[in-house]
Amino acid sequence: MPRLIDESLARAGGARILERGEADARGDFFGGFEDWYAGFWNAVENRFHRATRAPAAGTTLEVEFTGGVLGQLLRSHGLVLGTLTASRELVDLAKPGGRSTKHLEFALPEGLTYCAGDYLEVLPLNPADVVHRALTRFGLAGDDQLVIRRDPRTDSRLPIGVPMRAGDLLSGYVELSQPATRRQVGELAAATPCVPERRRLQTLVDDVDEYARRVLDHRRSVLDLLLENPAVQVPFAAFLRMLAPLTPRQYSISSSARCRKDHATLTVTALRERGHPPAAFRKGVCSAYLMEVQVGDRVALGVKPATQAFQPPADSSTPMILVCAGSGIAPFRGFLQDRALQAEETGLKAGPALLFFGCRAPDTDFLYRTELASWEEQGVVEVLPAYSRYSGGGPRYVQDRLWADRARVVELMDQGARFYVCGDGPRMASAVRAVFLRIHREERGGTGEEAAAWLEDLEGKSGRYVTEVFR
Repeated sequence: MPRLIDESLARAGGARILERGEADARGDFFGGFEDWYAGFWNAVENRFHRATRAPAAGTTLEVEFTGGVLGQLLRSHGLVLGTLTASRELVDLAKPGGRSTKHLEFALPEGLTYCAGDYLEVLPLNPADVVHRALTRFGLAGDDQLVIRRDPRTDSRLPIGVPMRAGDLLSGYVELSQPATRRQVGELAAATPCVPERRRLQTLVDDVDEYARRVLDHRRSVLDLLLENPAVQVPFAAFLRMLAPLTPRQYSISSSARCRKDHATLTVTALRERGHPPAAFRKGVCSAYLMEVQVGDRVALGVKPATQAFQPPADSSTPMILVCAGSGIAPFRGFLQDRALQAEETGLKAGPALLFFGCRAPDTDFLYRTELASWEEQGVVEVLPAYSRYSGGGPRYVQDRLWADRARVVELMDQGARFYVCGDGPRMASAVRAVFLRIHREERGGTGEEAAAWLEDLEGKSGRYVTEVFR
């Protein structure tokens, strides 16, 4: 067609200004056009004897970054952006009972520093499926634009007066999975014209036991109740007002700044909480977020210092007794890495350390097994594992292993050891405490009162017995 048109114009007496250009659509088509177009305006000048002005080379666009709502969110929480530089799975997920636990390494921005025992605060995003459920309940699309306005006399951490997408708002600014409070349930009850639904909701307000059984035990959120009671007429603005702001979660740093002061690592297990119905489970908001973060992604984070007690002893010759299970090993990996590197730097032998570590089986979730073996060879630690799902025998839980190796525990007790416990608070930590009392009572020959006074002194006055527990 271009050749037909060109020849037709010539036959009709047309005056040629510039030779016709050609380009292969399956080749560098636009490059061919640009080469032809480069001589176009000169040819026009010569033909019509009028000055022309060629279009400006390059882009004429300018972009100004104002920080937007993300900058406001980071400032409100005192956080900065770090970059995920490494991620690896620590558990053999092919084995029965294997639950994903990842080792994550973050590059920290300039000026952000930490010490062994400190915490990394992470601001997550809500799971995509939960955000989708909220959008659907209110008939919204993720890219619907909205602007939040408020009474000047009220405070809010939501982005005020800034256009943003509904999906972004629900992803990064509000808690969608927290259990509903009785007051919130009452608001929902008052907002439904459906009598049966209103009665069901009001029962949860009036009966504390029923509220605990149906809401707290299964972690029913405001969103869950809205989905279960479709007649509730709550505007989207009222829904937002009922929700708490999304807040950072804290994780023990599992590295030592002696290794790389501008990098910090986390050891994160995918959290599953009982949901509704009782047989169902819901993902933990932050652990689910960290499981999905990819190398190169930027994450909102900050450092929170540990208490002075929950730090490795300043004197690396001080004995340590470390007790943990699962990802509770995180701070102790930092402690031991710090000691190993300090020993390399100074040439001084590290003091004795016992690590009582609980997991399911040696070939399933023995976290950092190779690394711990290397530190054992260097004399940094003695690892004493307990396997809860292993047919090979031996102590099943860390408290059982403590009792089995009580002679070693007493030996370090007499040398002034510091005790650190990290893990499940309601079960593991209390059981470990009971075993330490038993060891003191039966191995030292004292009374129960004397053992209790001994441990209370370690926990309080001397600060030599420290726990870091989580649910």
